[in-house]
Amino acid sequence: MSNVSVIMVSYRTGPALWLAIEAALEQPECHELVLVDNGNVPGIMARLQELAQREPRVKLISGHGNIGFSKGCNLGVRASSGDYVLLLNPDSMLPEGGLARAVEVLRKFPANTLAGCYLVNPDGSEQRGCRRALLSPKNAIAESLGLARFIRSGGPLNFTGTPMPEKAHEVPAISGAFMMLSRAFYDRLGGLDEGYFLHMEDMDFCFRVNKAGGKVICMPEVKVIHFRSTSEAASAFVEKHKTRGFIRYLQTHFSDQYSGLFFKALTFGIWLRYVIKIILGLLDRMFVPPLAAKREIARVVLLYRTARFGPRDDSLMGKTVLIASGTGQVGLCAVGMALSRGAHVIATYHRTTIAFSHPNLAWVQRDLMQTPALNITADVLIYTLSLWTLPPLLEEIHDAGVRRIIAFGSTSMLSKVDSKNTAEKEVVEKLKSAEEQVLKIANEKKIAVTILRPTMIYGVGLDSNITRLADIVRRFGILAVYGKASGIRHPVQAGDLAQAALDIAYNPDTVGKAYNLGGSLTMKYLTMVTMIFQYLGKPARIIRPPFLPTLLDWLGKLYQMSYVNADMARRMNQDMIFDISEAANDFGYKPKGFLKGDVVI
Repeated sequence: MSNVSVIMVSYRTGPALWLAIEAALEQPECHELVLVDNGNVPGIMARLQELAQREPRVKLISGHGNIGFSKGCNLGVRASSGDYVLLLNPDSMLPEGGLARAVEVLRKFPANTLAGCYLVNPDGSEQRGCRRALLSPKNAIAESLGLARFIRSGGPLNFTGTPMPEKAHEVPAISGAFMMLSRAFYDRLGGLDEGYFLHMEDMDFCFRVNKAGGKVICMPEVKVIHFRSTSEAASAFVEKHKTRGFIRYLQTHFSDQYSGLFFKALTFGIWLRYVIKIILGLLDRMFVPPLAAKREIARVVLLYRTARFGPRDDSLMGKTVLIASGTGQVGLCAVGMALSRGAHVIATYHRTTIAFSHPNLAWVQRDLMQTPALNITADVLIYTLSLWTLPPLLEEIHDAGVRRIIAFGSTSMLSKVDSKNTAEKEVVEKLKSAEEQVLKIANEKKIAVTILRPTMIYGVGLDSNITRLADIVRRFGILAVYGKASGIRHPVQAGDLAQAALDIAYNPDTVGKAYNLGGSLTMKYLTMVTMIFQYLGKPARIIRPPFLPTLLDWLGKLYQMSYVNADMARRMNQDMIFDISEAANDFGYKPKGFLKGDVVI
């Protein structure tokens, strides 16, 4: 077996980092995984350090700051010792057996070969840049200005629109998301050009391989999912270095073929393109929710991680679990965990489609809020939608043969009982009424029901509580609290809730009961906020405007957001802690501490 050193350079990569790490370590051919930390937040670094301590194949290199991708890769290669080197983006997931196939294919080619893979998007489509032509001034101009039909540039820059051959084949250039070659060849080429900080170093590397008489190949036999755009780096920062790399590449390899005047005009055009992209990016953020892309990636990554790398057992083998809805934070965790436990899963969704498929998973579109219709049979129903939408469905659920339901309510029915806000009062009444109706109808219909009441949910980057606070800290570096912010909290991770729902699926001791579920760590609201700053590596800049309740009321009315109101501020000084001992006694509920374990915020 040939040894492969996998090199990952990470800069605030996000949740895809852990998926990439797990998929790499799953490969028997992975002799070592060298993680080059270019500036992850303290919370992520703590997890990386813990990983390096318990996994002997992991080498963590940190403390050098953000030195760029090329320098980071070269630093990682120098610290490695495998026969082959794989430069792998930290948001790329290797398939099972992927390294074995890559080594097998690469051995059939000469020693001076650089190999890429079949790079795909999460939906399975070929990713742009997977295989392409070498960039030149002609095809660069044709591509960027959309003039490929009019400028004879030797064909398209990207080969995405052409059929992918079945076997490994030569191409001019590949993507830097996956570049594999022998260590000897890497050293002979001198590694990546460290003059490139970010982007274009892969094209430069392919150019030098071709110039040195080597081969560049694409291996369709190795299909790697590349999530892209997972880093928290500012778009202006990325575009600036992409522009500089673009100019460096063209000047390095084509300055002797064109006049100085041509290159001055070309450079001006490239920087003009940069300015236009920045302006368009600003306009785009005005109309598109800034977290939309981040949350879409978080959903897909979460499903891949829990389904492929979650704790595996056969506790639900042969069972059908219906999850409504499968696209919310708890529902997503439940889908992945149920799959890892061997269940056949049916997950409903309203509008949000997710680019994730599995042999045991069926997605079903249902708008239960508008048209109650859930005529799907299953052994267990995990209901994560608003609890008050469940009572009208219970008769239909019974007729479909479902006899076990775990439904999610909320501790809001307890914590917001004294709220002065009309909308919140309505929610409290709807939750109370729903619980009574669900338990009453279920008893009449002989359906085994358990209701779970979580407190503040977070942990997978999709919540409007902790993640919203974290996003404000990232963007502005400051948070506002009201008064002493001394109210006690114990936030709970979505994964702990999903695990609880699956654990009690066949536990008769939980039938007909409602459980309050929170996290294991209790703390003041101010302490919680401070810990978010620490996790993100930011100084805790906290202000206490006395007019905060009035301001939130005004903002809520201005933007017609009923959940933004004065009581939000007042509750910062209200204890919102609930006894979880009954859940611990009945089904061994043991949640994780705040910001501990597999957390995304």
